[in-house]
Amino acid sequence: MIAEISAIIAGVNAATSAIKSVAESTNDIQSIAGFVSSLGSAQVQLQRAQNEGKLNEKDVIAAALAKKQIDETMKEIKDLFTISGNGHLYSECMQQMADARKAEQLRLAREAARKKAFWKQAKEYAIAAFFILIFLPIALGGLLAYLTRR
Repeated sequence: MIAEISAIIAGVNAATSAIKSVAESTNDIQSIAGFVSSLGSAQVQLQRAQNEGKLNEKDVIAAALAKKQIDETMKEIKDLFTISGNGHLYSECMQQMADARKAEQLRLAREAARKKAFWKQAKEYAIAAFFILIFLPIALGGLLAYLTRR
């Protein structure tokens, strides 16, 4: 879980620094949309990690700090849109972020369903292997013993 939280934090840091550099170097608000999507995805991953309850104390603190950084970056983005006179684009940007969150949740749900299906299939194979490797030889041995006693 430490590696997962570290990867999320690295993504948040990258998106935050990219947003700041774009904001400092250009007035092109449209170029921030991809970074906002990254932040939305990071929010979903952080929430999922917290909901799983498998975080140790260090991870909980790191996740809280990452969430705080995301919130601060989102406030900076809102201010950037407002100051640049593109306040109306902020709602579009938030819609893109909501779409990114939904897409990430859908991806995570698909991944969980795939894992569940894998383990279900593995269980079925284990039962079949048990039957073939254990039960079938015992049954055949019993049948042969019965037939040879006659």
